[in-house]
Amino acid sequence: DNQTSDSQSGDFFRIIIEKAVRALNLQGEKVEIGVHLVKPEEIQELNKRHLGKDRPTDVLSFPLEDNSLEKYGILPLGDIFICLDVAKTQAAKAGIPLESELARLTVHGFLHLLGYDHEKSKEAADKMFKLEEEILESI
Repeated sequence: DNQTSDSQSGDFFRIIIEKAVRALNLQGEKVEIGVHLVKPEEIQELNKRHLGKDRPTDVLSFPLEDNSLEKYGILPLGDIFICLDVAKTQAAKAGIPLESELARLTVHGFLHLLGYDHEKSKEAADKMFKLEEEILESI
């Protein structure tokens, strides 16, 4: 089992978000995002409570509707919840390193926090997934 310490994993997610911010030309903003690694039962409960889907999933994002810190140059976007077990399974199925899958899920969650939604329409999905790929290629 190859667990990273909280500070190492925090650095990993911070770097991914910083690169996504640069790729989206948001450098002038100080974004704040919580990234949480959770167990399948925890993400299943969140999925059920907020989306009505009673099953585990890989990533959920919860945008923060509070922009009261914007005047200080801080943009608190919200929280991303990633199920580590689901990420491990998906990485193994895809034959990619866990870090690559975690990067993909982080970018995916980040785009949701910015208002992108692949479930709105095919066009919205195409736009979001294209942007996701562009960001991941820049990482």
